[in-house]
Amino acid sequence: MRSLDEDFGGKGAEEHIFIWRFLGQRNESHKMQLRYLPIAIILLLFLLFSSSYSSEKQVRSCPADPVIREFVRLVNAKRLGAGCPKLKWDDRIAAIAQEHSRDMVSRNFFSHTNPDGKDPFERLKESNLLFSAAAENIALGPRTGKEVYDTWLRSPGHRKNMLACRFTRHGVGRTGDRWTYVLFKP
Repeated sequence: MRSLDEDFGGKGAEEHIFIWRFLGQRNESHKMQLRYLPIAIILLLFLLFSSSYSSEKQVRSCPADPVIREFVRLVNAKRLGAGCPKLKWDDRIAAIAQEHSRDMVSRNFFSHTNPDGKDPFERLKESNLLFSAAAENIALGPRTGKEVYDTWLRSPGHRKNMLACRFTRHGVGRTGDRWTYVLFKP
């Protein structure tokens, strides 16, 4: 018959009893930790994907404003009919467009270039947006998405911007009767 010392590789039985008790307690604790593992994994994935800035994070299907949503629906339908893909709504671009519309109202001007001399491309660069192509349409007067759509569709330059297949994203800002539409390709 073997002794406890032989069964435990020559170590004293008291030492191994302690180790086994410790491991047993650790296993109970470990079982509790495993119960929270799915929550920890979900939390970790959320933090990994939400903490880093991604341009895809700024893209959603449509704007919150129903008047702008009407314009987006019309322009994307027209683009599809012309053989171009739908544009993706981008919150960053919409914020830049909104700020330009607000600026035009507050400083009482109507131009692609603001009174400080900044044009659409400078505004995009100041916002740290890297782009390979960009365009801006502005309008004064329209009250609905359909009105601004029709206004820009009748203008050859604005129409060309709206139907240019090279653009993949867009954003619209409006304050009162001042509209800014920015089209963009990262």
